[in-house]
Parts: sequence; structure tokens; C-alpha cells
Amino acid sequence: MTHAHAHAAPAAAPAPAENVRPLELFFDLVFVFAITQIASVLAVHPNGEGLARVVVLLALTWWMYAGYAWLTNALDLERTRPRLLLLTGMAAFFVMSLAVPRSFDPGPWGLVLGSAYLVVVLVHTVGFLGTSGRAGIARIGPLNLLSALMVLAAGALPASWRLGVLALACVVQVMTPFLVGTGGFTVGAGHFVERHGLAVIILLGESIVEVGTAAGKAASPATVLPGALLALALSAAMWWLYFDREERASETYLDRVPPERRPRVAVYAFGYAYLVMILGIAVSAVGMQEAIGSFDRPLEGLRWLLLSLGAGLYLLGLACFHRVLAGSWPWLRLAGVVAMALAAPAALWVGGWLALALTTTLLVALLLTESAEETGRWRRPARR
Repeated sequence: MTHAHAHAAPAAAPAPAENVRPLELFFDLVFVFAITQIASVLAVHPNGEGLARVVVLLALTWWMYAGYAWLTNALDLERTRPRLLLLTGMAAFFVMSLAVPRSFDPGPWGLVLGSAYLVVVLVHTVGFLGTSGRAGIARIGPLNLLSALMVLAAGALPASWRLGVLALACVVQVMTPFLVGTGGFTVGAGHFVERHGLAVIILLGESIVEVGTAAGKAASPATVLPGALLALALSAAMWWLYFDREERASETYLDRVPPERRPRVAVYAFGYAYLVMILGIAVSAVGMQEAIGSFDRPLEGLRWLLLSLGAGLYLLGLACFHRVLAGSWPWLRLAGVVAMALAAPAALWVGGWLALALTTTLLVALLLTESAEETGRWRRPARR
């Protein structure tokens, strides 16, 4: 007689998620609050150091937000334990967001930021245990922990040292996939593309809220109405550039990648390229607020550069995103980056109204040119 095994086989890891779940959307709202808080650093310090702070803080935040997107791709959120785990990470993200505006000031807020970030990383690492990504997190987790300890150490150092140490933590994160690889994770294309796309659309929506708040402070309808409508048109153009075709095509491209190569491609497209896109949205939002605030007069300091810089970064991120997934450069979008650089002095020489009008016009012209090119490609008869 054959005896049953003494020990039951371990439960299989959950399959990759196919769609975004409501709890993930709830989590994304806290992430967007974090980005808004980071952007406020640039609004208060519109100079080179303020921009450097934003880049570093955004890179650190995006690395772990993207990490949680990978985590929820592997989690069964119908169960209580994974839900509580994600809510704990969400609470840590929220505390981190509250600390961001004062994280470079003397006092305890740098340590608060570092402590919350450490909790974010620990919850993320623990969450992968028992999922299909446990082999991958065994390699990447220690380096994530190292960068989190560096963020914590930065909070304990004098304020003047923090930016440099945080930048080193960013370098560790950027180099992690090259140092230990990206194998051991399972990427479900549909969920992955949808989750990151929702982050973009929520960020664009939040930027409209911030711009509307800034426009509401202006006294004259001659400033409020044209400025707010131009900013809305600009945000709509940014939405159109990604969601018209790029998002749908990206799922097809990612799904075609062999499963063993898919994690590396996902890191390049939804990690590095997306970071540039998100940075572009955040900087553009501040640039739109500054342009409305100086609607009829030249902008001073670094303020004149922010709108064109943000839009140019967004286009550059989109171009890199397309290159990774489709294998070819979208040259029109790279030309758009150059056009944004050439248009930047408009805010310095004339005023915010011209910066908004030029940036919006360039994005709309790019959309129309791409649409005409796509239409021509469909109508062009096939060669025999």
C-alpha cells in the first residue's frame, strides 16, 4: 500500500494579475500625493538645487512605486494578508510624502523620510515572499535595503550633505538591474501596462488640479481663463501622445517578448524611460503654474525654463519608451525635444502666455503630424 506524503506540497504562487484591482488604485492616490509633494519642492526652490532635489526624490520614489507595481502583479489581493501588507506600504509612502517638503531642512524630517522609506522597502521585500518573484527579490532585495539605509543615513547627516548621499542611493538603485540581473520575476503584460498607464493619467489629472488652484489665485479673468485653458490643452496633448496609440501598442510589444527576457525589457521601458516621463509631467506642472503666475511678464531665475524642460523630458521619455519596446526611434518626438529647447526663451523674453501658447502649439503640431503620417501609412498601397 502506498502511503501519502508526510508533508503537503507548498501552495503554488499566485499567477500574475490580469487587471488592476481597486486597492491598487487606492495605493496610486498616495503615490500621486508623493509626486505632488516632490513637485512642491521645485515650486518653492525654482533653481538648480531645487531641480536636483526633485530629480533625486522622484527617482527614489519612482523606484519603489515601480517595485510595488511589480509586487501587485504577483500578489493575490483577494486575500486579507496581502491587502494588509499593501496598506502598510501605503501608510509608509504617505508618511514619506508628508516629510518630503521639509526633508532638506535642519531638524527631524530627514530622518522621518528615511525611516518611512526603509519601511516601504521592507514591506516590499516581505511581500514578495511566497510569490513567483521570491527568487528575484532574493537578489534585488539586499541592494534595495542598502539604498534605503543610505536614505536613512542621509536624514541623520547635516542638511548640506543630504542631497549628495541621496544621489548615491539613486545610483545604487539605477545600477541594481545591471549588477544582479532581473531574472526570477514574472511580468503579466496586461496588468503591467494598465497599472503604469493609470499612474500617468492620475498624475496628469493632479497636475490640472494644481494648475487650476494656481489660476484661481490670479485676479484678472484675462489671466485666469486663457492661462487655465492653455494649460488644460497642454495636459490633454500630453495625454493624447501616450494614450492614443502608445499604451495599447506597448502591451502588444511587451506580450511578444519571451517571458525570460520580459523583466529586463520592463525595467528599461517602465522603469528608466517612465521615470523620465514622470519627471517631465512633474516639472511641466510646476512650469504651467509659474507661467500662469507670470502670464504677462517675463519669468525670472530658472522659472522660464521649467515648462519647456518638462515637456521636452516627457517627449524624451516617450521616445525612449518606444525605442525599448518597438525597437525603433520615433524621430518626430525627438525633433519635438529639440523644438522645446528652442522655444524655451519665449518665457524669458516675453512672458508666461507665450510659453504656454508655444508649448501647447508644438505638442498639438506633433500630434497632427504623427496622425497624418499614420494615415498616410495606412493609405499607401503595398508594394508588389
